Amino acid sequence: MSGGYGKNWNPSEHYKASEIAVDYDRQRFSSLAGRTYNWLEKRLVRRAFADLPKTAAVADIPCGTGRLAEVLLESGFHVTGIDIAPTMLEVAQRRLQRFADRFEIKALDAKQLPASGLKFEAVLCARVLMHFTLPEQIIFLRSVAAVTKQRVVFTQGLDTPYQRLRRQLKRLLRHQSPAVYPLTPSELRTLVESAGLREIRRCRLLPALSEAVLVVAEPVNRFGDRR
Repeated sequence: MSGGYGKNWNPSEHYKASEIAVDYDRQRFSSLAGRTYNWLEKRLVRRAFADLPKTAAVADIPCGTGRLAEVLLESGFHVTGIDIAPTMLEVAQRRLQRFADRFEIKALDAKQLPASGLKFEAVLCARVLMHFTLPEQIIFLRSVAAVTKQRVVFTQGLDTPYQRLRRQLKRLLRHQSPAVYPLTPSELRTLVESAGLREIRRCRLLPALSEAVLVVAEPVNRFGDRR
């Protein structure tokens, strides 16, 4: 796995700054490329949850500013937004206030989920794993799987020779930094299996232009089946 891709920051602390939270969406999704990515990602998220009953309790971890929680709420789900950064949750709560009691927030570190008593039918984990090393990704996703009964949907960046070339070009052109810790195909399999998940399917946003992949998985040992 390639290490760092030029970023030197603590993602667990970075997003707690109020100025980061307020400006997050404009920084990442206001350009043509950002708007295109946003539209494509939302479309894939809708498809990933489309076959679940609308009575399902769904969590968005981390919720951030509520950009994708909004998609789930518009689809009819009750959504709990969980994030380590209260400042991001404040932005999400203002953004999604029209959904009233169908949206609630909890400031919580994902690693604390197994001890929280929370349980969900499905969980979305978008744009988070690529900030951490593979061992940390496994801990994060394993914690999520422990509180999820039916489905875990997450995004990552693929580390292939073609994508490594694209990243080099992006750095030369001073474009927005790519995923910090993308995964090779074998590392992605290791992540899924080590987290206690079984992959159902995966989707690419735009294979030629983006490293992003959305993975739909299910817990191998669903908490509802445990004795």
